[in-house]
Amino acid sequence: MVILLSDRRNKCEAEIIEILQKYGAQCISDKYVIEGRTGFTLLSLYKKSDIQIDKGVVVFLDNGARFIKQKLPVGIVGICEENNQSALDILKRNKIEAVCCGMGSKNSITLSSIGSNQLFTCLQRGLQSSSGEIIEQGEFKIKLTKNYKPFSVMASTAILLLEGITPISF
Repeated sequence: MVILLSDRRNKCEAEIIEILQKYGAQCISDKYVIEGRTGFTLLSLYKKSDIQIDKGVVVFLDNGARFIKQKLPVGIVGICEENNQSALDILKRNKIEAVCCGMGSKNSITLSSIGSNQLFTCLQRGLQSSSGEIIEQGEFKIKLTKNYKPFSVMASTAILLLEGITPISF
């Protein structure tokens, strides 16, 4: 399960949902339920919630201030932008692994060789997928079908890799 934490007007949320639906994700929010064709589900949350799952991914799509008291279960992996201090504090307090996205060398996911219709995302350090498979660091060439925000691309790459899916086209 992938949980998107954001406000209701977050463009990255809409873009990540659009990208991951191409990979068959099921999407659930308080406004819609969209059936997918694969084994992972996206759940959009807009306020602090009781999260009780054994494993999954939590993505912080804005500064996370409304989620400051959010409790996260062990087994979750957190994704956020490198400068999202609120999200990083929440992840640290809950002892959750952080997958940081940004342009610096210390981030887990970065972008390189950005063109108009393709780019490369870089996994800077190994990750463990939800099935336990080790994903080695490396570059992934992604064909772009439209212009997405950089964080949407990096977070979608991280989500797909954590779900055991190699990203090819967004």
